[in-house]
Amino acid sequence: MFESLRVGPQLTPKNNQIIKRNEEDEAKKKANEAEGEAKQGSHLAQSRGLKYVEDLQNGKHPQNPNVGGNNYAYNNQVQNAQMARPMARPMQRPMNNQMGVGMNRPMSAGQMAGARPMGGVQQPVQTQGAQAPQGVSGSSKMISPKINIAQVIGDFKNTAKAIGTPEDIYEEVDTYLGLVEKTTKKDTPNVKAVQSNLRNAAGLLDKYISDTLNKDSKVVENWVEAIFLQQVDYKYNTEDVNEAFLVKMPEDNKKAEGAEQAQSQQVQNAEPQKPKMDSELKQLFKDGKSASKAKDSVTALSTFQRAINRSIELGDTESQAKITFEVAQVYDHDDDLPRALENYNKAIETTTDNNVKVKAHYSMAQIYDDVKQFKPAIEHYMAAISFAGETDNFKAQTQSLTKIGNMYSDKYDKEAFNVYEDAKMVADESKDASVKGYVSSSIANAYNKFNRPEKAMRYYSDAVKNYKQAGSDEKVAINYKKAGELMQDYQRMDKGKNLIQKAILYAKKANNENLVKELEKDLQVA
Repeated sequence: MFESLRVGPQLTPKNNQIIKRNEEDEAKKKANEAEGEAKQGSHLAQSRGLKYVEDLQNGKHPQNPNVGGNNYAYNNQVQNAQMARPMARPMQRPMNNQMGVGMNRPMSAGQMAGARPMGGVQQPVQTQGAQAPQGVSGSSKMISPKINIAQVIGDFKNTAKAIGTPEDIYEEVDTYLGLVEKTTKKDTPNVKAVQSNLRNAAGLLDKYISDTLNKDSKVVENWVEAIFLQQVDYKYNTEDVNEAFLVKMPEDNKKAEGAEQAQSQQVQNAEPQKPKMDSELKQLFKDGKSASKAKDSVTALSTFQRAINRSIELGDTESQAKITFEVAQVYDHDDDLPRALENYNKAIETTTDNNVKVKAHYSMAQIYDDVKQFKPAIEHYMAAISFAGETDNFKAQTQSLTKIGNMYSDKYDKEAFNVYEDAKMVADESKDASVKGYVSSSIANAYNKFNRPEKAMRYYSDAVKNYKQAGSDEKVAINYKKAGELMQDYQRMDKGKNLIQKAILYAKKANNENLVKELEKDLQVA
């Protein structure tokens, strides 16, 4: 679409101040950011919602939001912290005994409780003078620290089956492992994405173990972190097997005990019968929503509280969770962020509806994003991705991934483009033109920021094409506008003018008078 508007590498902007930072500026910015983080208590005190963070550090606020699914960020800081956990969950002490598990052999409660990382791996394996880890067969004195990702995936699946993982949880774990396998079969695997998906899958298995035992378990996560300390070959190869890392099968006489435990847990996890719909509750919810839309927060909150009381009387926890989410939205719109976060978290803890969890985690991520709290923002975006994956909600997955990419882009971190690649892959799966347009537009903005005009123009072109297909005239206009302004910055005035004229046409189609006026001013400059 913009083929005739390609910008040659020899072009320079008319004013370097207009164009984004060069690499040297980016390095200086990162250095300043590092210094600023050490002083964030004073610098961030004036930011939106930072009172929540300060109160949290001083122990004045209720427990932090519990990030479901133990999702992890892509960022280097999180990955370098080997046992990093979401803010709401303190780091757990590693288990002591070996996790002896194997294909289709359910673990007993006792085995779960006394498990340690699979294959006995806790420290990097030494290549000289090393001895076989406990439970690993073989007499070799030389143990290779290298393990292929295909073996890790296989052991992971065997473990999930061995502990009697319910089918719905196993399917979610298998989805993450499928993404890992797909990524590692590429010519250049994205290591950070692989590690993130493995951690997500580990979090799901540990949650199942914790729920079964009524005791926190980090055994699978510890195993994953221990594996990352080894020399992992991230190029998928099923023929490359390191026997030192093979997991040990459990004793046959434990099989019956594990099966009995799994059966007991299935009974405990049986969903309660849903209560009948209540006309009073429905009316209260409707009235609360109306007041919220009218920005009458006082009426909305009091009405929603009555609705919550009614849902408690009925034992209708799902309605209670949805109403609590609406309460959080009211506080969010009023910029009362501590109460917003508290109620989003309550909604997550109360519901079994993954759609509610997706919306609540996404909303919490946006709050942290707004106040520049990088790590918790990414954790909640990743949690939203996890729960959206359970319902094949490609739009929510794509939006969350793209938001993560935007956060890296804002920090002038090239990791943004690795995340955008994942977002684009999910968007393509969705076959939703609007979703694909959103990703392309965000990628274009990032390339513009990194002084890559050729790439930026290519993705603005993709965004325009997709938004046209989706019938989103206003977004078509906005992307034409950005492309036109980029041409102006690089002194391609005629081409910039042509693009802005197209933007005006689509802005008029969208009946956006303010955008039309803004574009007409740009046209005068062109």
